[in-house]
Amino acid sequence: MAKQLFNDLGLGNKAKRIINKDGTFNVVRTGQPFSTVNMYQALLRMPWYQFHLMTFSILLFINCLFAFVYFSIGVEYLNGVTSGDSKRDFLNCLFFSFQTFTTVGYGHISPKSDLISFLAAIEAITGLMVFAVITGLIYGRFAKPTAKILYSDNLLVSPYQDGLSYQFRIVNERKSVIMDIHARVLVSFSEKGKVRSYKPLELERSSVLLFPLNWTVVHPITVDSPLYGITYEDLAKGDAEFIIVIKGYDDTFSQEVNSIHSYRYDEVIWNAKFEAMYETSEDGSTNLQIDKLNNYKLVK
Repeated sequence: MAKQLFNDLGLGNKAKRIINKDGTFNVVRTGQPFSTVNMYQALLRMPWYQFHLMTFSILLFINCLFAFVYFSIGVEYLNGVTSGDSKRDFLNCLFFSFQTFTTVGYGHISPKSDLISFLAAIEAITGLMVFAVITGLIYGRFAKPTAKILYSDNLLVSPYQDGLSYQFRIVNERKSVIMDIHARVLVSFSEKGKVRSYKPLELERSSVLLFPLNWTVVHPITVDSPLYGITYEDLAKGDAEFIIVIKGYDDTFSQEVNSIHSYRYDEVIWNAKFEAMYETSEDGSTNLQIDKLNNYKLVK
């Protein structure tokens, strides 16, 4: 059963890179029917800049649509619009739309017909509903428990006791407290041309109770290691990928959080070791220098 467990991670045995550098799966989903659940999850997971851009675009589109309706009915049915210039009239309609949509209502422009008043009432209700949805999404994005764990840019093959080891380094980017953190590492090879297999790597230490500093995760290369006797050429030939899963308990969210990462064979640095990331000051405190996460030096 243990061998079958790592025979396939659920991504098949013909994939190239399985995990992207940002921890997402290297899978493009097509032919999927529309689902509000999938859309909601996508809105929670997308980057902030995409979320803000999408929100701004939707708000602008809705208000331009209402502004066009007001403009088509006629600006003569709006108090405070007397320019007579088409471009300026449309801008006034757009400003009136935003004021109605947000329920600001400065009073400079106001409806003076039943039809415009009816449309303004619909827009005000629409604005309340849209802002309620956006507020819920923003809260959901802030409240969603996530781990912000930084990984070293490279996986190192470093001296370890009387032999070698594979090492990578992680650190918690946030000031939150992560406890009882566990690491699992697997190596994936393409065998016999295309078939890909997955093999777990035994770690020097698979968990730490507290995670206030950095953690260098080490896989000693012993005779029992799947990487024993493997060279860089072997890794390249097998299109090797190292898959990392980190889990821990975040005290801020009071929930378990996880992080996924991977290294390809061309991100492995041979005969190198990490430089120290922290030092103790004179007052007894420890200075953790996160910007040194990727620092390493070559060794003979």
